[in-house]
Amino acid sequence: MRFHKKLTAALGATALAMSGIALNVATAGPAAAAACDHVSASNKSNGIVVVVGGAKAYKEPAAECQAVASMAPGRDLNAWCYTINQYGNQWTRVDEGWIYNGHIALKSGTVKHC
Repeated sequence: MRFHKKLTAALGATALAMSGIALNVATAGPAAAAACDHVSASNKSNGIVVVVGGAKAYKEPAAECQAVASMAPGRDLNAWCYTINQYGNQWTRVDEGWIYNGHIALKSGTVKHC
């Protein structure tokens, strides 16, 4: 009888823990969707940036958004403007899409806030 009670308690704790995991997974969707909401950008800067170490361009300024292009190291890009995403990370809009600033360096000119 004692074994049955211990097993029941263990299964109950596992079910409770699993329900918490399911809740966390279910709530991750809206945060990812918010990060991929459209961010307006226009080409209002004269900056040229260079890709450092390779990078991907994304449809919107967050890594969980759709990747649209891969960039080789050393490639020069026309920088339109920059923004700070919901995670506090700075991203720059270039012709190909949005690139995280940790993967680029300013080569010339200036880049204005979008």
